[in-house]
Order: sequence, then C-alpha cells, then structure tokens
Amino acid sequence: MFLHCGVPQGTILGPFLFLLYINDLPNCLQHSQPRMYADDTSITFAGSDVDEINSCINLDLERIRVWLAANKLTKTEFLLIGSKQRLSNFTVNPTANINQFPIKRVSTVKSLGVHIDENLTWECHINELSKKIASGISAIKRIRYSISYKTLLSIYNSSVQPHLDYCSSVRRSCSKTLSQKLQKLQNRAARVITFSNYDRNTDELLRMVNSVKLDCQRLVNKSIMMYKIVNNMVLEYLCSRFVFQSDTLTYNLRDSDGMLVIPHPHTNYCKRSLSYSGVVLWNSVPLNIRQSLSLNQFKTIILTVVLYKFYFVFFYTQLPCKAGFYHFSYSCSYLQH
Repeated sequence: MFLHCGVPQGTILGPFLFLLYINDLPNCLQHSQPRMYADDTSITFAGSDVDEINSCINLDLERIRVWLAANKLTKTEFLLIGSKQRLSNFTVNPTANINQFPIKRVSTVKSLGVHIDENLTWECHINELSKKIASGISAIKRIRYSISYKTLLSIYNSSVQPHLDYCSSVRRSCSKTLSQKLQKLQNRAARVITFSNYDRNTDELLRMVNSVKLDCQRLVNKSIMMYKIVNNMVLEYLCSRFVFQSDTLTYNLRDSDGMLVIPHPHTNYCKRSLSYSGVVLWNSVPLNIRQSLSLNQFKTIILTVVLYKFYFVFFYTQLPCKAGFYHFSYSCSYLQH
C-alpha cells in the first residue's frame, strides 16, 4: 500500500515530528481544556448543567472533527465524571457527537497508565494494579529458591515497587478498603522475599526488605509533589490551584512563610483531593524544611524524617490520619535542633 503521509516506526525523529503534527490542536478549542502528553490527548470541561455541558462539548467536538479530518486522525470516547448522586440526578444524560455520529460513553478510561472511573473511586485502577502486582509476586515466589536474597530485592524493586509508587500521591484519595487491598499485597511480597510465615509481624518484614507501609510512601510522594507545586516545578494549571497565605493576609504570622490557604471542603471528594489534603500536609511541615534550597535537599530531609522517625510514631501507635499530620510535624521538628 502506498502511504501519502506518516513517519517510519522506531525512528529517532518520530516522536518530535508527531509533536509538531499535533501541536496546533489546542488552538481549535473554545470551551474545553486540552491535556496532551506524547500521543495521548484528552479534553475536559467542567459544568453543573447538562445543557451547558452538551452545548460546549459538542461545539468543541465539531472543531476537533474538522481538525481530525484535516490531519487524518480519529479515535474518540468520552467519560462523564461526578458523584453517584449527581450522575443519578441527571434527567437527560449528556451526549457527544462528531459529524452527527454519537461518541461511545465509557465508565472507565485509561490515561497514561491510570484507570479513571466516572466516580473517581479508583476501584478499577487498583483492581488492575493488583493483578500486575500479584503476577510479579508469583514470579518472585517461583524463582526465590534459585537466586540470592539481594537479587530477590532487586527484582521486587524493579517489578513490583514501581506499580506501588506510580501516581501514589493521587491514589491516596481511595477508600480504606482499596488501600488495604494494596497493603496486603505489599505484605505478601515481603513474606515471599523473606521466606516468612503469616505469624511474623509485617512491620518487621517491611524493614527487612528496606521498605515501609504504603501510607507512609504515599505521604513522602505527596510531600515531594507539594514542594514541586509550591516552587513552580510543575505545570502552571496545577500551581494556580494553590494560594499562599501571604498573598491574602495584610499582616505576617509566625511560621506562615510558604504556607498555603486551606480551602473549605463541602464534600468528602474535596477532602480527599490534593487541593485540600496536600495543603494540610504541606502546612504541617516545619518552616526550615519548607524552605529547603533544592528538591534533592527536600527529598533527603523528608525521607530521613518520614522513614526513620514518622514511621515509628505513626504506624506503631496506629493513629488516625489527622493525628498523623500532627505527628509528622512533630517528628520533623527534631531536625530543627
């Protein structure tokens, strides 16, 4: 078959040429917000009225249709996100069309390796994640008698741990049941690597494999994410969602330097979001740590505090999450001396 356009697969210039190819796509949008990464593009629009959603989305989809036709690309589906109560209250479900053909509505969508469902429960994502982790643990179990302990740790850190770490700061908003599901898998991996029975203490096993519980890991990752946000190391649209207290106050408060304004949540969705929980966490970090001169310095301090001090305070006393933030701040204060 003769091809009139395209780039040979595997070429060095392929990714660069593709980015040039789709670089003007955001220019055709009037109401929606584009989110582009490599060959993965999604558009989002937020609204509380079905008619407004229908009108704005379909207007932009028509513009996209013209762009797709001109650039010979097509593959589209849409996801409607909201609480179960809000979605069930819709008398007429929004519809999306391209060239008068309806776009398929899905209940989950995969974006950059993360499965997003219409209620943001993360259930689908964690179920898929659990399958990958369980598969990795099974592989380790089959070969553990044939290789050294050091090699077992290397395989675990390369085939299992990355799945637990990826997007963990966002996944922190999942339910306790789903969080425990992943924690059980981590505990199982530690038992397999250390050849231990179920009567051994899991905290002790995790220390043996140089790891900590997932709640603690997610806390570290979220702290690092907040440092990047505060210091403008991420995209502008994410930084713009956070406001410094110094920008809203006409007077200075002690230790308020670098602290963020805590939003007033009206729903549990908001309380679990990064916009709220991330701010609460960041404000609990002592001033001298918030003022770290570099990201590497902040990572070193946070890892030292959380993994060696907060680990014992938080997990061995099994305090609730709000107390955890307090003790996180308390543990960090040791570094001030």
